[in-house]
Amino acid sequence: MSNPKTSPQRRNSDLAMIHIGVKRLFGDVSKGGDGREAYEDWLERHTGKRSAGKLSTGQRIDLIKMMRKDGLIPDRSIGGKGPTASGEERPTSSQWAKIAALGRAMGWAQGLEDERLRSFVQRTAKVSSTKFLSRTQASKVIMGLEVWVDERQDTNEGGGNAVS
Repeated sequence: MSNPKTSPQRRNSDLAMIHIGVKRLFGDVSKGGDGREAYEDWLERHTGKRSAGKLSTGQRIDLIKMMRKDGLIPDRSIGGKGPTASGEERPTSSQWAKIAALGRAMGWAQGLEDERLRSFVQRTAKVSSTKFLSRTQASKVIMGLEVWVDERQDTNEGGGNAVS
């Protein structure tokens, strides 16, 4: 199986992201830096290689995912940038947090990327993915999820006849 050649921009972006996280762990990892040896040992334990520059695209992606999971580098930003295709504003960070919290209340463990949330967003806001939501659509999704969560709680407490 052949891997397509990675663009130099993507490779450089991946390496920069790796080095941001590594700097948090080991400090100065430049050649001759105090943390260089510890960094190379750490990288070898996780990837089998002592230089991030020698990692394949898949290895870089896996390492970045692990570093995000460990909190060494920030998660990708939620949703798109700038206005939506229709010119509306993107949801606020509070709206994203509320949608994520309501998704967790529904038991959807994959957060904003959960397939069940995507289906709900498609039915409610008529967009194919959460990342295409506008502020107005996000408000509709939040209201719908709040009603659904409340109905499920009422049903679980035996107080209502709501269907989940």
